[in-house]
Amino acid sequence: MVESLRRHLQPLMPGDSYLTATPFRKIIDEHVESWRAGAKMFLAFGSLALVLAAVGLYSVIAYNVTQRTQELGVRLALGAQQRDVLQLIVAEGFRYAVVGVAIGGIIALGAAGRVQPLLFNQSARDPVVFGAAIGILLVVAIVATLVPAWRASRLDANIALRAE
Repeated sequence: MVESLRRHLQPLMPGDSYLTATPFRKIIDEHVESWRAGAKMFLAFGSLALVLAAVGLYSVIAYNVTQRTQELGVRLALGAQQRDVLQLIVAEGFRYAVVGVAIGGIIALGAAGRVQPLLFNQSARDPVVFGAAIGILLVVAIVATLVPAWRASRLDANIALRAE
């Protein structure tokens, strides 16, 4: 397309000057590369933080389930259904996640002023972004608690009551 542009513009240019056409993206790339690298780093560190939060919540819930094996065995022996135990464990993990998201949301709202200069045509306090982040974190929290909850719901009451 550059050659076609050059042919059309050359007759309009007086003299023997040579017309150079450079794509706008090539001109701008040098200036926005550092911003792209920063955005990729934010994405990488945010993803890492999400994975660490999920692993941490999974670990806490799994440890809690291990510590409560006898209690869960008693519940199952007394007639609790597997879904009741599953709901109990998932609800506990969800409570942890809600408290963590609330504290993190307050901190994020407070720090939004410092992040605002890094954003282009976007508010640091955008409710859609905050809502999406909260939704993603809560879904990850529920998924992280499902494995220990599933294990807890499958406990054999006899074995659980004999465990130390």
